[in-house]
Amino acid sequence: MENEFSFARKISFEPLLGSIFLGVAVGVVVISIFPNKPLMSTLCGIVAFLIDSMVIYPRSLKHFYNGWKINTKGIYYVDDGTWNKRIKLIYLPFVQQYKYLPLSQIRSFAVSDGKDIMNTQNITGGPINHPLSRKERLLVVNTDQGQLVLNFSWDYKGDTVTDKKINQIVSILKNSSC
Repeated sequence: MENEFSFARKISFEPLLGSIFLGVAVGVVVISIFPNKPLMSTLCGIVAFLIDSMVIYPRSLKHFYNGWKINTKGIYYVDDGTWNKRIKLIYLPFVQQYKYLPLSQIRSFAVSDGKDIMNTQNITGGPINHPLSRKERLLVVNTDQGQLVLNFSWDYKGDTVTDKKINQIVSILKNSSC
């Protein structure tokens, strides 16, 4: 579709496979240290898997996987607002569905470059911690149901988003809402 932009990566099996790999690696290390305790190595591997898949990945899910797209009709995003939804996305990534937000429901929006808010109609927020590797850019959308923060530091291919794309997104939002 023309004028459709996709950002960030969709959740995949990578977090789950990474957790499984960590659990196996911890189990192998423990069994090599304590060769007569196979039950202990199995339990340590399971605990490492659970900590990684239920604590570490859900906490960092929004930074690495937060696929969303925008077109002239609306914004499509994956709802990962609660801890249970994030865990479900990690264990069952193939059942993720986009939620639809029509542009007509957007009351205000702001584009943040990681520290300052630019191209905004409603100045809100404060300083935002930005990553060291690349400038973090956020789209903060306010609706009657609440606030939605979408990361568009990179597109779905992993390339940095250009200012031209940002201006196109802002023009879509200004022409269709608020």
